[in-house]
Amino acid sequence: MMAYETVKEFPLANIVRVEIETEEETPKRYRLTDVASEAEITAFISEGEEQELRVKNTIKAQNKTEDIVKGYDIRLVSATMVPEILALIDGGTWDATAKKYSAPVVGEPVNRTPFTMHIYTEEKDVDGGTLSYVKFSYKHCKGTPVNYSLVDGQFFAPELVAESRPKLGESPVEFEILDELPA
Repeated sequence: MMAYETVKEFPLANIVRVEIETEEETPKRYRLTDVASEAEITAFISEGEEQELRVKNTIKAQNKTEDIVKGYDIRLVSATMVPEILALIDGGTWDATAKKYSAPVVGEPVNRTPFTMHIYTEEKDVDGGTLSYVKFSYKHCKGTPVNYSLVDGQFFAPELVAESRPKLGESPVEFEILDELPA
């Protein structure tokens, strides 16, 4: 009789922190707490194919290739606007002194800065306490143009969309379990 392996479950909830580090010679680091209200991560795949050899009413063979993950599309809904992050995602510039944002110029290629994004969530206990944290990491992200939705009587909650596309041989996502959040 084969023995079954016991596995640990991780009931995860909340977005505790989002960290963004630009992939530049002198990286910029941003730590966002109590800012992100939702993170949707969708696999970006190269779809496999199925080709069958069928003779009349009989399938003789099947040639099948599997789906291959090429990266992830990340949609982060921000509870508040953070101009520096909006500029990084959108590809524009934020002038903190003038308190002015300028989107990329129309009709010209946009040179967006690549970055690594870490999203932290909590493992919750039955009493609602936090047992540990899980840090999800997505490398080589690049932002996409930001859409704006301003509604009278509602708070502006920008959706920030990025594409994580790892290099050949790299993992498209990594996560690690932490006893506590890094200082």
